[in-house]
Amino acid sequence: MKALHSLTTIEKGNIELFDKMMSEVYPELYFVKIALEETGVNPLILPKIIRSLSNLALGTGFGKVQVFMQKTVITQIKGEESINVNERAVIENEY
Repeated sequence: MKALHSLTTIEKGNIELFDKMMSEVYPELYFVKIALEETGVNPLILPKIIRSLSNLALGTGFGKVQVFMQKTVITQIKGEESINVNERAVIENEY
């Protein structure tokens, strides 16, 4: 995010040109850029979340990623794998 100073005409033009190029070449990244600008979320958090998601996908493929926050500070990003079992806990005897 820019500081509270005014942008020059050249800076505004460069930003508009960059946004146009990014929206055409990398529309998915442009969407993320817009969301970050609208929300003010710290972009340095996203790679850590992405890495956790990737680790789950490359592992068992099942699990969850949790983000822990205390007083607006991210304290942990925790990926937790799980194994799908779909089996009964108790097997009944058929006597």
